[in-house]
Amino acid sequence: MKKRQSNKGSKLGLENAVSAAYKVVTKDMKSLGLRRNPNIIIYPEGEWYFLPREKVVPGKGDYGGIWVARSLSAAKMLNKYMKEKYSVSTRIFRAAIGDVLYQNSYRIKTDRIKLGEEIIL
Repeated sequence: MKKRQSNKGSKLGLENAVSAAYKVVTKDMKSLGLRRNPNIIIYPEGEWYFLPREKVVPGKGDYGGIWVARSLSAAKMLNKYMKEKYSVSTRIFRAAIGDVLYQNSYRIKTDRIKLGEEIIL
């Protein structure tokens, strides 16, 4: 897949990113564990996190990728859902992502992620 560069990515230090999206994590930087996902990831700020190659599974299945919101509004909806349904406070980050393994109208599945600027609501 051809890599794209944009001015927005450059401002975040994410020049080599394929694309950008939004990642919602818990206050302690863990994945949300939605859809009963037992594989909780702790994301480092400002560094690439790579899913191990043997765990990458293209396609719409929940397993085998890192899910991100395509837009800030989708991330805000997820933030609201976590707060109302589970009383869990979250953080939203603009993120660079790697290869797109699957996407729909509101989320993207990828193999790697780098958290950039935190979005303060």
